[in-house]
Amino acid sequence: MRGPSATLATSVDLHLHTRHSDGDEAPAELARRCVDAGLRVAAVTDHNTVAGIAAFDQAIGGRLTVVPACEITATWRGEETHCLAYFVDPRDPKFRERIGGIHDAELVWWRTWTDRVQAIGVPLTWDDVVRRLGGHRVAYVGDYLALLLEATHGDPRFAAYTAEAYDRLVADWCRPGRPLHVEHPEKPDVADVLSWIEEAGGAAVLAHPGTFVTGLDGSECVELLKPLAEAGLAGLEVWTSWHTPAVSARLTDVCDLLGLVATAGSDYHGARVKPWAPRPGLLPALPADPLAVIDALHDRRPVRTSTEAGL
Repeated sequence: MRGPSATLATSVDLHLHTRHSDGDEAPAELARRCVDAGLRVAAVTDHNTVAGIAAFDQAIGGRLTVVPACEITATWRGEETHCLAYFVDPRDPKFRERIGGIHDAELVWWRTWTDRVQAIGVPLTWDDVVRRLGGHRVAYVGDYLALLLEATHGDPRFAAYTAEAYDRLVADWCRPGRPLHVEHPEKPDVADVLSWIEEAGGAAVLAHPGTFVTGLDGSECVELLKPLAEAGLAGLEVWTSWHTPAVSARLTDVCDLLGLVATAGSDYHGARVKPWAPRPGLLPALPADPLAVIDALHDRRPVRTSTEAGL
């Protein structure tokens, strides 16, 4: 699924990825792009890791405000969902251990998938994956599939597949009951993730929630999201490359009714990975006052004593 074309520029982008997860660029390159885009505030939100924050902050060199953050994979209503954790302390050992468990389980999943690929006679090894994609990151799913197609060159079983037909490749080979299916690791419940973020002194935002509210009117959206708000959710990612302006407007109303912060983030991964979000700070619709979003989000952080903060 891809979002609408992002063509409007904002000064605040709270959803960016580097090569420490499934982004295309190193933190220093992403920092350069953020500066070139004229951003005033940016957040690296790599999946289930805070490893890229320090290098990004160093490369920014004070030219804009960096919000420490990450994107955590969770389960909500039986489906995978993502929570953005803002203003967390990237040095917090308990928080790092918790998100690291999700990251490591996903890395094991890809290694198991690679073993399954070998088992059907395709010459793709984990050493090949590590050499091409890195050994400590969970890369973009399309990059793993590209390695599969490269390794199956000349194999008639895969002759019909191309880089433009990854959905078909996944459906034919990776779905349940197919030769390359591997059961996905269990994800933590979203309520648990909300508590992790609160304990780490952060503010939790539900990432690109438009898919969950499709077909619902305003009151139904409120009823759906109210339990999360009561469990500690601070905001919704309203303005994003995944949402049309109409969806953003509806979610803005939901935020007003639930007292949630409406945030903005492009979900930039690099133009190759997500061509509809070609640079940081581009969105299909914009908040009226992007900098006010930061203040509102900061105010939703839990009050922590010096002992709780590890000081």
